[in-house]
Amino acid sequence: MSTPTGWRREGNLPAELTSFVGRTRLLANLKRHLAESRLVTVTGIGGVGKSRTVLRLAHQVRSQYPDGVWFADLARLQDAGMVKHTIASALGIADQSSRAESESLSEWVGDRDMLLIIDTCEHLVQGCAELVHELLEAAPNLKVLATSRQSLHLPYEQVVPVPPLLVPGDDPAESLFTNESVQLFALRAGAVVPDFQLDEDNITAVAELCRRLDGIPLAIELAAVRLRALSVEQILGLLADRFSLLAGASRTALPRHQTLRAAIGWSHELCEPAERLLWARLSVFAGDFELDAARFVCSDGRLPSEDITDLVTGLVEKSILLIRSNHAGVRYKLIDTLAEYGEEWLDSSTSSARPSR
Repeated sequence: MSTPTGWRREGNLPAELTSFVGRTRLLANLKRHLAESRLVTVTGIGGVGKSRTVLRLAHQVRSQYPDGVWFADLARLQDAGMVKHTIASALGIADQSSRAESESLSEWVGDRDMLLIIDTCEHLVQGCAELVHELLEAAPNLKVLATSRQSLHLPYEQVVPVPPLLVPGDDPAESLFTNESVQLFALRAGAVVPDFQLDEDNITAVAELCRRLDGIPLAIELAAVRLRALSVEQILGLLADRFSLLAGASRTALPRHQTLRAAIGWSHELCEPAERLLWARLSVFAGDFELDAARFVCSDGRLPSEDITDLVTGLVEKSILLIRSNHAGVRYKLIDTLAEYGEEWLDSSTSSARPSR
């Protein structure tokens, strides 16, 4: 397949428009997996920074790919049938052939030594998985880096979860001033209020804010926007209704990234009805829990005990539940932000189920 006029061999990687904070160990881990595997999928809850982390990684490794690093954003796509066309357009080769688009795309990639980033796959996961498998079979030098709230379920896929940022207290030996959540808040706060600086007067409140926001970058950035009209202490005082408070992102952001509620709601929509019900019921746990506890507390006629294991697995897969393994066994955790969302949903579903008087 001929090279289209004006095709750029270096790729189409977007510029990094904001500073990047922390994630040193995660980036090193991603580089290792990318060196060892042809498909790496970065997973995590909404707003945790999957796309931003992958963009930082791509800029660090772009010199390793002679035929460029290419970025295809599927976030606004609604039709799975358009995945191939969207990727072909990102590569600059759309409409170059009258043959089937998948055939021409596979031929185009061919022997090229390149990295393809497919961003935001979760709502089109089946179509993405099929196309990725097709491309990797046809193109021996191609590597794919995907972001999704759940894996593509391909047998050779390396899945790397993106956790929330470390919050004050995660590392007792760490200074509050050097914590990565606190640093992110300070940087975004300085962009909103130019004279904002971390100091001994505000560090305790900022640290508590970051901790209560679970280290979720989107939540921290939305909180920083509120500094236009509120103090850090006022923001803390209003966190009882975090989903109403944390809104007002950039006008260019996707609708589901403009409020914390929308970001978490998008994950909620991706869950099956039974998974949503279990998510809501799991919000009663104040900390982490074992599988047997989930069975005992959450099962009933609507959620049979024998279904709980598969449903918990589904919530882990969709990045809703964090999983922690130690010598005592496996435990699960619903972070506070997700627990609050589940609690709201549980309250509303319980209210709607009550008979009217």
